Amino acid sequence: MITTNYTFNYDPIHVTQSTFKAGLSAKVHRWFRLTPSYAPDLVQEMIEKLECSKGDTILDPFSGASTTLIESQLEGYNCYGFEINPFLHWVGQICCNWSVDVSKLIKYKKLVDNKFSDLSKLVNFNNLEKYGLEIPPIHNPHRWWNDEVITDLLILKKIINEEIQEKDIKDFFLLAIAAVLVPDLSNVTLGKLQLHFIDRSHETINVMEIFSKHFEKMKNDLIEIQEYDIKTQSKIFNTNSVTLENVTIEKDINCVITSPPYPNRYSYVWNTRPHLYFLDFITTGKEASSLDKDTIGGTWGTATSILNKGVIEPEFDFLKDVWDLVEDIRTDDNLMANYVMKYFNLLAKQIKAMETLPQKDLRCAYVVGNSRIKSRYIETDVYLAQIFEGLGYDISEIHRFRKRNSGKDLFESTVYARKNSSINL
Repeated sequence: MITTNYTFNYDPIHVTQSTFKAGLSAKVHRWFRLTPSYAPDLVQEMIEKLECSKGDTILDPFSGASTTLIESQLEGYNCYGFEINPFLHWVGQICCNWSVDVSKLIKYKKLVDNKFSDLSKLVNFNNLEKYGLEIPPIHNPHRWWNDEVITDLLILKKIINEEIQEKDIKDFFLLAIAAVLVPDLSNVTLGKLQLHFIDRSHETINVMEIFSKHFEKMKNDLIEIQEYDIKTQSKIFNTNSVTLENVTIEKDINCVITSPPYPNRYSYVWNTRPHLYFLDFITTGKEASSLDKDTIGGTWGTATSILNKGVIEPEFDFLKDVWDLVEDIRTDDNLMANYVMKYFNLLAKQIKAMETLPQKDLRCAYVVGNSRIKSRYIETDVYLAQIFEGLGYDISEIHRFRKRNSGKDLFESTVYARKNSSINL
C-alpha cells in the first residue's frame, strides 16, 4: 500500500444505494440498465459533498447510461456529458429528453401493435429476406437470440423505422427495444459485470409482451416527470473524453461527477455489442475493436495486439508510483504492465483535457475501483489522487464506501478534488 497523507473515509454505502441496483426502480434511470453503473443515490451524495448550488453546471466525462445527467437534471442542474460509445451516447440523449409528446407515443403504440400482429403472421425465420429483413451482422447471432426472437425483433424494428417519422418518438420506441434486447430477450444472463451465455431453447419468449411492458414503464415515467415542469437540460457529446473532438461548451463547468472505467479489463464495448449491431451503430468486428482500442481500460481485439508490443512508459512525472508498480507487473506479464500504464496515462490526460473547457471553481468527484492484477494491488483511488495533485488540484477526501466482491482491499471509492484557486482557469 502507498503511504499518503490523504484523508480516508470508510463510511459504507449499501450496495442498494451505490450500484446500478438502485436505478432499476428509479424513474428514467430504469429505462436502460448498464450493470457497471453507480446509483442515483450516489450522485445525490456527490452533489451534496461538492457543495453544488443551483445555477452550477455539472459535467460527466464518462456518461455511460447517463446516471449523473439524469439525476442532476432531476435535481435542477444543467449538465454536459461525454461518451465515446455511440450506442450509450444515443441512450443518454433519449433518457435526458423529457419533452416527447406522450399523446403521439400512445397513438403510435396502437399502430405498431396492429402492424406487428399482421406482419408476424406472414414472416418467419426462413423468409426474412422476402420482407427485406437482415439478421444483425454480429458473430454467431443464433448464440445471442433464438430464431423466433430474432424474427420478431426484426419485424418490430422494421415497423418502427418505417411507420414513425418523428425522430424523438422513433428513438423512444427503439430504446424500449434496446432495453429488453439483453438479457430479457437473449440467451444471456448478466453476471456481476460480464455477459454469460445460457440455453433458453426450452423457453417461450414473447417479444411483444416484454417490449410493451417496458414501453409502458418508460411512458408512465415520462408522464410523471412532465408534471414536474423541469427547465434544466443536458447536452451529451459523442466524443473521446481524452481528446474532446467536436466539443463546444457554452457554460462554465463547476462540478464534475463521473466514474471512469476501472482497471479490470472490463469492456463496455463487449457488453453493448448486441445493441451496437442490432441498432446499426456498427456493422463489423473491426469497428468494435477500434472503439475498444480508444477507450480507457479497453483491451479487446486491436487493443490487445498493441499492448503486447514494446513498453508503454509514463507520460507525466507524477506517475512515478504507478511506473514502479508497472515495472513490477512487467516481470510477470508485459501486456498487463502496459495495460495498467496506458490506463493511468489516459486517466491523467482526461483530467488535463478539462483544462481546455470553460470552468469556474472546479470541484470533482470520481468514483473508481481498486483492483488486483497479477496479484499486485492496484490502489486506483490513491493513484488518481496523485494525478489530481500533479495537475494542480487539492484532495479533500477519499471515500472508500464499498468493498468489491470478496477482496478485503478492493474498495470502490470516490475521490474528491478541487482545482487549486491560484491556478484555476
